[in-house]
Amino acid sequence: MDKKNTIIGITLLVFAFILMFTYQPPEPVERPARELTEERDTDPEAPGVSPAPDAAPSETEPARERPVPDAPAVAREAYPQEEEIVELENDYMVVRLTNFGGAIREVSFQRFARTRGEEERYAFNRESYAPALSLSGFPGADDDVAYRLEEHSADRVVYVRELDGGLEIRRTYSIELDPEPRRPDDYMIRHETVLVNRGDETVTLPRFGVNLGTAIPDDTEARAVGPQFMNFGFYDGDGADFIGVNKFRGGGFLSWIGMRSGEPRQVIEGEDPVVWAAVSNRFFTSIATFDRHGRGYSARPVELPLREDDRSPRQGVTGSVRFDLRSLEAGEEELIGLDFYTGPKEYRRLEHLDDRQDLIMQFGIFGFLSKLLLVMMTGIHSFLPNYGLAIICTTVIIKAILWPLTAKAARSSKRMMKISEPMKELREKYKDNPQKMQQETMKLFRQYKVNPLGGCLPILVQLPIFFALFRMLQSASELRFEGFLWVSDLSSADTVGHVAGFPVNIMPVLMGFTMFLQMKMMPTATANPMQQKIFMFMPPVITVMLYQFSAGLTLYWTVNNLLTILQQFLINRQKDEIDVTPLPETEESAGGGKHKSKRKKPKGKRRK
Repeated sequence: MDKKNTIIGITLLVFAFILMFTYQPPEPVERPARELTEERDTDPEAPGVSPAPDAAPSETEPARERPVPDAPAVAREAYPQEEEIVELENDYMVVRLTNFGGAIREVSFQRFARTRGEEERYAFNRESYAPALSLSGFPGADDDVAYRLEEHSADRVVYVRELDGGLEIRRTYSIELDPEPRRPDDYMIRHETVLVNRGDETVTLPRFGVNLGTAIPDDTEARAVGPQFMNFGFYDGDGADFIGVNKFRGGGFLSWIGMRSGEPRQVIEGEDPVVWAAVSNRFFTSIATFDRHGRGYSARPVELPLREDDRSPRQGVTGSVRFDLRSLEAGEEELIGLDFYTGPKEYRRLEHLDDRQDLIMQFGIFGFLSKLLLVMMTGIHSFLPNYGLAIICTTVIIKAILWPLTAKAARSSKRMMKISEPMKELREKYKDNPQKMQQETMKLFRQYKVNPLGGCLPILVQLPIFFALFRMLQSASELRFEGFLWVSDLSSADTVGHVAGFPVNIMPVLMGFTMFLQMKMMPTATANPMQQKIFMFMPPVITVMLYQFSAGLTLYWTVNNLLTILQQFLINRQKDEIDVTPLPETEESAGGGKHKSKRKKPKGKRRK
């Protein structure tokens, strides 16, 4: 019974992993750059314009020539004819702004390297569909027109654009130069777009969008977690919805059963109210929290140029939030203000925001456990210098909390093995009377203090903890490029080399081996060969499934297996205070009649 419960629990675990990670959607449809540009020119709701360069121009790189449409209200020479980049900088980020669109070209993170061991910093929106916070669907104010730089100081930049009819657009960006550590202000950009009617007649404002920038895959993303964290998300005041990049590709289970179209989609739109919206990858995000609610959203995939080491197409995601504003009478103005968090997905920063922006972590249904475990791990790391040690300590604490429950289950399993022979006798004796067999089996359990669900309950308790820890470790930016022993990056697989192109990962093999030892030590109450084979087949299956997953997760599982082996060893050495005696030999009629004991007569001389 205990063996069966354990098999059921592990089978559920395997099935859950199969649903979550084995489905591979069809490859994205590649579109040439010309088609992308033409679509944006003809689609007034498209969030942005022509693709940006891979990096912002440096001081030694000549500025790019870009066409500037005529501005009837102001002479053409009042606006620059080429792109100009200015910067805002604090200890955490460098914000590079472009005069085209009066928007953010990219945000470079001072404390995050692009790749491990290199000096180049990770930059959000470097490979982009459009500058972040640029306007779309606003003729004469989109990101293909130049704004005039009116003010540039250490913490503030102001762009201005005048349109025909007297409409003035003023776009302001500011940052904190000395933000408080571990707060969202470290990576917060305050932005305001003010529209002022300086003419004599009423100006009708179009419905336009504010672009959120482009999220592209982190180098570890495809190998460790797949596309589930690459998405556009928004919060409407009640809950958050996320549109993963795989939803644009078509296919999937729902298309197989006819509940959704299997055709690829170039845009997904909605008319929901928007409190905040974001584009994210596994470790970084941009979150625009608006002073006034948006009136709809638009999300679309972005095809990225292939690199030399890419084996499949790269795809990012972008999106925009739309606004409907009233007409402006002469002298009136409208303000669109927002706080633009552009930085790492660190829960301890995001929890300080007021509109549940921490939902961007996507911890899932066991989010409260994920948050608790993340706070525990980062708290331990404040005392220990290494996140590998922090994961080990977190695992030990979890095991210590669950120790009484798992120890009781292990003792119950041990007794279950002891009563396997009496149970076999009962099944044989009452094979024609199932009701009586069940009654006698329960009596046997009570007599020897065996809980038939003892092996299943610990698994059910540990599954939420495992999935919560799994989601936490997969998206915790704290683990990015953190090493431990031979592991160079706890957020990725611990590949130490390749054999014929196949990666050699040590930690998953250790995990599978310790899992095999753990199962070998577990008492078994069944001799069914098929169940034995299924049970011992689990370690290699789990090893294969988690072979390319992050080393932080496999480290947790390996340490947990070792602690379980230690616990089982100690329990196996303990003497059980309950001895199991054979069942008395009885006879019973087929209809469940009276029992007749057959007791052996004692040997010896008969008394006269």
